[in-house]
Amino acid sequence: MTLPLANTLQEIQSFDEHILFYCCCTFATIVGALAGASASSRVRMDMFGIIACGTVASLGGGTVRDVLLSGMTRPNGANVTVFWMSGGDVDFFYQAVITSLVVFFVTRFIKPPVGTIRVADAFSMAFFTLLGTAKVHWIGCDPAISIAMGVCTGVAGGVLRDILTGNVPYVFRPGEIYATASFAGSALFVLLMQFDCPYALSFIVSVAVVFIVRMASIYHDWKLPSYRPLIDNVRRQDDAE
Repeated sequence: MTLPLANTLQEIQSFDEHILFYCCCTFATIVGALAGASASSRVRMDMFGIIACGTVASLGGGTVRDVLLSGMTRPNGANVTVFWMSGGDVDFFYQAVITSLVVFFVTRFIKPPVGTIRVADAFSMAFFTLLGTAKVHWIGCDPAISIAMGVCTGVAGGVLRDILTGNVPYVFRPGEIYATASFAGSALFVLLMQFDCPYALSFIVSVAVVFIVRMASIYHDWKLPSYRPLIDNVRRQDDAE
């Protein structure tokens, strides 16, 4: 493994400790919980179900990532642990739970604005994707692993949310550009870091790429090619004749 340079580590620490970065982490956590809790409220879950679904949607991606990385160590010698279970990051757990609880009461009187939530969810996915990519890159993993873990962080929470609410996850819907947008931003970040671009700039640009690709696919109905079996096409031609 190739560890980041010392000056890069200092740059990462400075960026991660910025108040704006913390605000974005908080916003992404709340939005993830909001999307998960809103989805569960539409299928009429009880209070426990809504809180559980909202929390899983918000924290699930990072949790899966950290479980997969368990046993690895950071450059500072600390072991990788599930991020929201220790230190100041436990605040994100409370944010997810409280947001889900608020949604449980509010949605009884106000219908959630689906379009607004979809936009916010796109930002949440974009931000979580780059959080995961940057964290794994900082540990010193191979670029391909950094990209894979970035995509996992970005989409796993949404996958768990859709499974819990009985829906087909966006990742597996035919032609849906969801994980593809996550992959594009994650790969761009790794590429920029390989060329020694400033960390903060690489992070921000990559978040923007994920968000833009995801939103463009929604509003312009961009689709990936879906599988079409050749045999079915032949049968349709035979039936037509």
